[in-house]
Amino acid sequence: MRTLRLLGAVAAVWVLAAVVSPWLAAMLAAGGWRLTFARVYDRVFELLLVAAVVIVWRRLDLGTPRQLGLARPRWAVELARGFGAGVAGLALALVVCAVFGAVAPELRFAAAKTLQKAVLGAVAAIAIGAGEEVLFRGVLLHRMVRDAGRVPGVVLMSLLYAVVHAIRIGGTRGGAVTWWSGIERSAALLAPLLARDAVPTVAGLFGLGLLLAVARLRTGSLWVSIGIHAAWVSVFRVGRLFFAIRHEPVWLIGPGWPPLVGGVAGWLAIAVAAGVLWSRRGRAIRGG
Repeated sequence: MRTLRLLGAVAAVWVLAAVVSPWLAAMLAAGGWRLTFARVYDRVFELLLVAAVVIVWRRLDLGTPRQLGLARPRWAVELARGFGAGVAGLALALVVCAVFGAVAPELRFAAAKTLQKAVLGAVAAIAIGAGEEVLFRGVLLHRMVRDAGRVPGVVLMSLLYAVVHAIRIGGTRGGAVTWWSGIERSAALLAPLLARDAVPTVAGLFGLGLLLAVARLRTGSLWVSIGIHAAWVSVFRVGRLFFAIRHEPVWLIGPGWPPLVGGVAGWLAIAVAAGVLWSRRGRAIRGG
């Protein structure tokens, strides 16, 4: 099964990143670069992963642009449709959060800095949305559906998406980097899965992954999923320049990052986005 071979390649990249990243971190430090080891590790993993996917692309039949849902004549309309659905769901969820005192207006920076961060956040939202969707709802979903079937493929991909996002942790400066730091970092990445609040977070991420996968398959376009994903990223990267999200109530906000995921608000955002996508008007837009 080519899916297992692809996942095996990802696991090999993970091990290689753990070995290579301490050496690279030491070289960068010697050159005067002040970077956290976590950042070095993450970038090494990402670059190695891209290289590995390119190398095995044809051998594992990871799909053509058309098969991945990228070669679309109305891609801009589909991108806007997904973005609008994502924003609609999150907007209603944030209104509910505001009613319960979990969200409040807050301008964190001066106007010029706010504008600069907003532009950078919007660019990052598009880049992250496109990159992750090509990987998860493009390459992985295409391969898993072909190997395991439509429903098992969607479920497996959504579960993998949830776990990968749940294990993300941040890094801090100051810790000494040793040749074991890569292995320690790899082990630490798994720690959040053992936390008491992991279940609602993983469940919420699974729900979001499910929405993105179904959107991809029902519309035939990856651009719709990219739009939804970009909306989620932009609301938290750009929107949080203008409002603050509290940590309570947990049942509404969720226990972890990103905010709302794992809480009632997150599920509301997912449900509303799905409703907007497959409403009569949404179907009319799809039909052109």
